[in-house]
Amino acid sequence: MKYRYLLLPFFVLILFSCATTASESPEDIGIIAEKTEPVIIIVEEEPAKVKSEAENQESSVTAEEVTTEEEITEQIEFAAISTTPREQSAVLNITYPSGTDLSKLSVDGGGFISEIKAAGNTAEITIEGLESLSDYSLSLSYDNEVVIEPINIRTESFAGRYTWTPADGSKGDSFVLNVEEAPISSDYRYYIYLDPEDSAFPEGYRAGEIRVAPLVDEGEPSLDDTKYKNAPESYKWTNYKWNTGSMTPSKIKYVKAMETETGDAINTHVASVALGFTAESDVWYIFHEIDGKAYLSFSNKMSPDIANKFIKKNPSPNIRPYETDEYWYTLERL
Repeated sequence: MKYRYLLLPFFVLILFSCATTASESPEDIGIIAEKTEPVIIIVEEEPAKVKSEAENQESSVTAEEVTTEEEITEQIEFAAISTTPREQSAVLNITYPSGTDLSKLSVDGGGFISEIKAAGNTAEITIEGLESLSDYSLSLSYDNEVVIEPINIRTESFAGRYTWTPADGSKGDSFVLNVEEAPISSDYRYYIYLDPEDSAFPEGYRAGEIRVAPLVDEGEPSLDDTKYKNAPESYKWTNYKWNTGSMTPSKIKYVKAMETETGDAINTHVASVALGFTAESDVWYIFHEIDGKAYLSFSNKMSPDIANKFIKKNPSPNIRPYETDEYWYTLERL
C-alpha cells in the first residue's frame, strides 16, 4: 500500500517536463492537415453590362452590314496573371479558354489545388499543402498537359507574436509566445520564445531570453541528466505554467528531438525523474495557415496517462481551429 501513495506525488511532478500523447499523433487526429476533400470550384457570374444608347444603336446593325474583316475575335489562352505566396499556400490568378473543364486542372511542383474561383475567363486558384520559408516551382497542367510553365515562389514566414486566451470568455491565464526565424546553422525553421506578457513569465528576464522550443538545438549542450535547479528557465516554465499540483521534478533524464512530417512542426520528448520514477512528456508546436491567417498549436500531455490529471487543461477546446481536445491550445498571430 505504501507504494501507491508514493506514485501519486510522483506523477504530479512528472507533468512539468513538457508534453503530448504517445498513443495519438497530430497526424492521427488531424492537426497536420492533409488533402481529404475534392477541389471546390466556385463559378461567379460576371455582372451584365448596361449598354449605352450609342451601343444599342450600333447593335441594331444587321449581320449583312458586318464584313468578315470586322469580325475580330480574341482567343483566350491559359496564362498566369499573378501569384501570391502565403505561409503554407499560394493563390494563382490565371486566364483560361472558354469551355475549359476546371476540374481537370492540377498543380505540379508542390501542394494540391483546394479551391478554384472562376469568373468569365479568369480563375483564382488556391494551392495548399506547402511549407513555410520554402522555394517552389509551380506549374499547372490541364488534362495532364502543362498549360502554365513553372512559376518560382518562396512561401512566407510564420515569425511574429502569438497569443491565446480562453475562447469562451472565461477567466484564464494568458499564453503568449514570440516566433523568430532560426539561424541558418539550426536544424529547425523557427525559434519560439516566451513573451513577457505570458502569465508565467519569470521575473528578471527579458523578451528573447527564454526559448521554449526547441529546448536543445544542434551544437548546444545536452540537457540529459540535468538537475532541476540547473535546468534552463524554459524547462522550469513548463512546471510553473501547466502544473496544478505541488511537486516538481528532481532532474531531466533526457531531451529527444523527434522527427516530424513537416518543418513547420517541432516535436520533443522529455523524460523527467521524481521520487525515483521516470515519466515522458511529448510536446508539440505546430504552425498552420488558414486563409492567410497564421496560427500556432501547442500540446502538453504526459505518459503514463495518470500524470495528465495534474496538467492545466484548456477550458474551451474545440472552439478555435485545431483545438481537438483539452490538451491543445491554438495561439493566433497578432
